[in-house]
Amino acid sequence: MKWAGYAACIWSLLYIPIHIYWALGGTALMPGVWKDEAKWAAVNWGASVVLLAAAIFGLLLVHHWGQKIPRFLMLTIGWVACLLPIIHAVYGYITKGLFLAGVIRLEFFDFTAWATVDVDNIVLTDLLLFEPWFLIAGVLFGLAVLHYQNGRKKKKPNKQSRS
Repeated sequence: MKWAGYAACIWSLLYIPIHIYWALGGTALMPGVWKDEAKWAAVNWGASVVLLAAAIFGLLLVHHWGQKIPRFLMLTIGWVACLLPIIHAVYGYITKGLFLAGVIRLEFFDFTAWATVDVDNIVLTDLLLFEPWFLIAGVLFGLAVLHYQNGRKKKKPNKQSRS
């Protein structure tokens, strides 16, 4: 499953361009206009840095450089990198699905940062673009962490007792 680390790296890198585009003032796929454009830019620059770190981490899980980092740290970061996006996706699918079904309202979401917002656009963009991205990212990181775990177990020296 070494491919999963490379795939997690590429998957993370693929999400950076839209964030840079938004940070530079682009409006495609935007469901509205933010009140504070500087804050929106900062959020997107920050997301780009986190995604770059995630891409590097994906490589650490499958390259020998990752062996130099303490195992507990790699596993902790790895499982967080797996679980957070999966939880994000599941939460998004459930809440947006219940909203579309008319079961709940989205009043619990904080839209105060937006000057204008098209809620239907947010829901559809989340369900069709962003939540699938998060789900796939979580699965890829999970597979890469499993590869890391299995690889580290195999490389441990066998302890044989001397007679």
